[in-house]
Amino acid sequence: MLKKGAGHWREAGLIILVTLLTYGILISKLGFYRDDWYLFSTAQSQGPAGIVALFQIDRPLIGYLYAAGYRLLGLSPLAWQIAALLARIAGNLAFLWLLRILWPERRTETLAMGLLFAVYPGFTVQPNAGVYITDLTANAAALFSFVLMIEALRTSRSAIRVLLSLLAALLALFYLGIFESAIGLEVARLGLVWYLVWRRHRFGFTSTLIQSLKADLPYLLVGGGFLVWRLFIFQSTRRATNLDVLVGRYSALPVHSALSVIVETVKDVVETAVFAWAVPFYQSVSNSNYRDLAFAVILSLSAIGFVLVLARQESGGELALQGVPDPNKRPDLMFLGILIVVSALLPINIAGRNVLFTDQWDRYTLYASEGVAILACGFLFHFFEGGSRKVVLLVLIGMSVTVHYFSAASYRDSWRWQQDLWQQMVWRAPALQQGTMLFVVLPAAGFEEGYEIYGPANMVYYPGQGVRIGGEVLNSNTATNIELQKNRQHYDRSVLVDDNYQNTLIAVYPTLQSCLHVLDGRKVELPGLLDTSLVTDVASYSRLDLIETNAAPATLPAFLGGEHPRAWCRYYQEMDLARQQTHWQEVARLADEAQAKGLTPEDVSEWMPALEAYATLGRTQDTRHAASIIRSVDTARSFLCLQLQRGAAYPPPYDYNRVNQSLCQAN
Repeated sequence: MLKKGAGHWREAGLIILVTLLTYGILISKLGFYRDDWYLFSTAQSQGPAGIVALFQIDRPLIGYLYAAGYRLLGLSPLAWQIAALLARIAGNLAFLWLLRILWPERRTETLAMGLLFAVYPGFTVQPNAGVYITDLTANAAALFSFVLMIEALRTSRSAIRVLLSLLAALLALFYLGIFESAIGLEVARLGLVWYLVWRRHRFGFTSTLIQSLKADLPYLLVGGGFLVWRLFIFQSTRRATNLDVLVGRYSALPVHSALSVIVETVKDVVETAVFAWAVPFYQSVSNSNYRDLAFAVILSLSAIGFVLVLARQESGGELALQGVPDPNKRPDLMFLGILIVVSALLPINIAGRNVLFTDQWDRYTLYASEGVAILACGFLFHFFEGGSRKVVLLVLIGMSVTVHYFSAASYRDSWRWQQDLWQQMVWRAPALQQGTMLFVVLPAAGFEEGYEIYGPANMVYYPGQGVRIGGEVLNSNTATNIELQKNRQHYDRSVLVDDNYQNTLIAVYPTLQSCLHVLDGRKVELPGLLDTSLVTDVASYSRLDLIETNAAPATLPAFLGGEHPRAWCRYYQEMDLARQQTHWQEVARLADEAQAKGLTPEDVSEWMPALEAYATLGRTQDTRHAASIIRSVDTARSFLCLQLQRGAAYPPPYDYNRVNQSLCQAN
C-alpha cells in the first residue's frame, strides 16, 4: 500500500507526464508566430526597453515581463516553448493542489478534474508561446492565488494567515495586470469562499454570504482597487482596450449592446463547456494527413495508458477512475463549475471579444477552463457510474491529446513555411531597398497581419535598425491601395510603419509544390490563374527593381533555421536572380547543373528562366526541351504566353522572338 503522500506525488507526476505528452512532443519544431514578430523584431532593434515601450499604451506589466523573458531567453524559439510549457505545468499542478484542498476526500474526482484541465482542448494556441506565455502565467498565478487564499482561511496561526493572504493578493494584482478582462476570476474566488463557508457551517444563504464577503474582503479591495485604476486613472490609447471606445459603443445602442452581451455570453459558455470537447477534435481529424493522424492516435493511447496504469496502482488493482457510486448525487461540482465559467467569460464579452474555434479566438477559453474541468467532472460523476464513467473520461482525455497534437503539427508546418520563405527570399533577393513594401502569399496557414511579414523581413535585411521595410497581407483593402498607389502610415502599438504602396514587391507560393515566386510586374510568371484573383489583379505593380542584385547577400538569422539543402528551389532562385541581372550564361549554367543532379520543378513555370537563357544563347535543342515541358501543362502555357504578349521584359541580347515562338507558336 502506498502512503497518502506518495500517492499525491504520483498523481502530480501523472499530471506532469500527461502535460508533456500533450504539449511537449513537437516543441523542438515550433517557432515564432503572429504577434511574436512585432515583439521580437522590436526587441532585436531596440532591446528590452523597446519591448517595455510597446505595451505602455495598454498593459504596462506585460512589457516588463516580456523584457525580462527576452533578457533570459533571447531569440531562441525552443527556449520560449520550454518556458511556456513550464508555465502550463505550473498551472496544472496549482489546479490539482486547489482541488485537493477543496475536496480532500474526493481523490478520484479531483484527479479526473486535474487531468481534464491539463488537456482541455478549447485552448489550442499554446504553440504561439512567445505571446501567450503571459496568459499561461497569469492563469497559473490566479490558481496559486486561490490556493494561498484557502490555505490562509484554513490556518489558525495569525502570522501565517497574514503572509499567505498578502501573497495571494499580490498574485491577484499580478494576473490582473497581465489581462484585465480576467477580473471575472475574482467573482469565481468569491464563489469558492462561499462554497467553503457553506460546506463548513451549513448556514443559510444570507449568513453564508455575509461570512463569505468578510473572508473575501481583502481580495475584493484588491480587485476593486485595480478596477478603479484601470477604468478611471490609467488611459489606454490602444483602441481594442480603450474604455472611451467601449463606452461609446454601449451608449450608442444600450439595449442592443446589453442583449448582445447576454446572448454572446450564453453562446460562449456553451462553446467553452460543451462544444470545446468535440468541435476542435472534428476540425483537427477531418483535415489531417494519415501520418499525423497515426502519430496522434499513438500519443493519445499512450496518455490513456499512463492514466490507467496509475489509477490501478493507486487503487491496489481496482480501477480508481470508476469511482464509488454516491447515493446523495451531490451536484455541487456542476454549480461551482458553471459559476466559474460564466464569471470568467462575462467580462471578456463585455470587452467585445468572444470565443470562436478559429485562428486564435479560442484563447479566451483559458481562464474558464478550470471551471469547465470542474463542471465536466461534476456532470460525469453525477450521471455516470462504473465502466461507462471510466470510458467517457478516457475518451475525453484521448480526444483532447489528439487535438493538441494536431494544433502543434499545424504550427510546426507554419514554421516550416516561414523558414522556407525567408531562406528562398535571401537566395532570390540579396538585399531590399529601404522603403520596400513587401507582400507575401502563402499557400496554407497564411499571414493575418502585416507585422508577420515586415517583422522577420527587417530582422533579415536590416537587423537592429528598426522598420526599414514595410509589409502587409494581400486582401481587398490592400489590393485597392496598391492600385491607387497611395502611400500611407500606420501604428502597430507604438511602432510607426510606412506603407509605401508605390514600392510594392509581391512574393507568392502559387501552389504547395511551387518554389517562392518573386513577381516581376513586367512579366508575371505563375502556373496559371490562382484561386484568388487578387494576386493576378495586382501582380503588374510588383517592382523587381527594389531588389538590390549586386549587394552582399543578407545572412539568415540562426533562429530561422540556417541554410537549407541545395535543392531545386535554390537553383530556381539563383537562376531568377541571374536573369534579372541579364547574366544569361550564368542562368544556363545553373540550369545545366540542376538537371545534371536530377533536380526538376513540379511547377513547370519555373522552367522559364532556363528557357529564356537557352533561347538567348542559341541553344536550340535545350530551348525546345524546356519549352516542351512548359507546353505540357495548358494552364501554365496559356498564362505565360499572355504575359509574353506584353513584349520583351529584358534588353538585348535577350531573344524575345525565339522565346515567344518556341513556347507560344510551336505545336
